[in-house]
Amino acid sequence: MTYSVEKPKTIYIILILMLPALSFTDKIIYFTTVFIILLISLLRSYLTIHPEHLEYRMTIFKYTIYRIVLNKDNIKKIKFGRIGWSTKNAVIKVKGSFNISMTQFNKEEFVLELEQFAITHGIEVQKTKDYKLLERYYSHK
Repeated sequence: MTYSVEKPKTIYIILILMLPALSFTDKIIYFTTVFIILLISLLRSYLTIHPEHLEYRMTIFKYTIYRIVLNKDNIKKIKFGRIGWSTKNAVIKVKGSFNISMTQFNKEEFVLELEQFAITHGIEVQKTKDYKLLERYYSHK
């Protein structure tokens, strides 16, 4: 199944509020900052969980700018943690590449499916104390 990232809007609001302060600086810095904010806002991330591998993609519009296919040999471990009060986080530790952080994949079935993938393929699963607290809290609801 394919999961997409829900981006936090507060980051964009803060960056947009900073733009008037940058307008007093060099025009090249100002327009570069505006361009970078625009590119970041157009980025979309997707994680597809297949029975035999994971596929992570970053796109702008419909064009893929980064894609990596991870099988069980490429993954060191999957670390589950907590961000803020109630946001679950998963970080895929990748051998020989960048780690992939899944912060804004807010669906509960995503976490369960990713954990099941790790268990099925014998990948080490690490859970922080805070994450275990969230699991216990949501299991009683």
